[in-house]
Parts: sequence; structure tokens; C-alpha cells
Amino acid sequence: RKQAANDLASRGWQYLMQGNLPDAMRRFNQAWLVDNSNGTALWGMATIQAGWQKLDESLKLFAEAEAIVGDDNDFTTDYAKVLAMAGTQTKNDTLLNDAFARFESVYKKAPQHTLNLENWAVALFYGGNYAGAWKKVKLAEATPGGAGFDPEFLKALQRKLPRP
Repeated sequence: RKQAANDLASRGWQYLMQGNLPDAMRRFNQAWLVDNSNGTALWGMATIQAGWQKLDESLKLFAEAEAIVGDDNDFTTDYAKVLAMAGTQTKNDTLLNDAFARFESVYKKAPQHTLNLENWAVALFYGGNYAGAWKKVKLAEATPGGAGFDPEFLKALQRKLPRP
């Protein structure tokens, strides 16, 4: 059962990376039905819910998955991103502080984790901390493969605060 669930969850991530959210969600649900302790399936479902702007549902799934997935840097980065999205939209400082603490935690363990730095920069931008966002942009750009910022994001940041 565990292997079958892992295979289904892997297929879910493949569909997710292809942008096929309905099939990805179907595979994650199947994985969870086969093994309801499959944290990867919960993580995938949480990611899709966030993409559908169902942030409350996403955060519930992330919280449930965290007990299983544990201290995985990629998981923590995804969870922090959704916490930041929810915190920004609802102006909830508790969610934002949790997000920033998670970004910081990943950074301390893996300072070259590009996606963490990119998501952190975006979260800082939407929180109005443009100088902080530029610092994270600079750190992310210095990582291997660190040229992944959306040019529109960089333009928006530039309009708020010129690149230092």
C-alpha cells in the first residue's frame, strides 16, 4: 500500500509540474485513499488548493502534512509561501510572522535554496518591505540557477523602490 501510494503521489507531482491540476489532484487523492499517512499526497493537495486560491483548505492540509513530512526544506518553503499569501490577503501578522520564520529556518539550513529566497522576496514585496525584498532578490540571484524571477515581479519591485 505504501509503495502504491508513493507511486500515485509521484504521478500527481508529474501532473502538477505539467500544469494538469485536475489529474494531479485525482492522483494525490488516490494516494491518500490508499495510504492516509502519505504526507507527500497531502502536500500535493495543499499546493493545488493554494493554486486554486483556497488558502484556508491549503493551510489545513499543510498543517496535517507537516506532522508526516517533517523538516523537508522544499515542503517548508511551499508552506511558508502559502502562509505569506494568506497573511498578506487577510493582513494577519501571525501568519506572516510564521511564514517569515519558516523562510528564515530554511535559509539557515540551506542558504543556496533559490526557491526559498525567491518566495521570501515576493512575500516581503507584498508585505511592503521593498528593501528586504531586494536583499532576498540579490541573494537568490547569487545562487546556482538563480535567475528565475518573473520579470514582471522585478519591474513591480523596481517601481516601488529602485534596485539598490
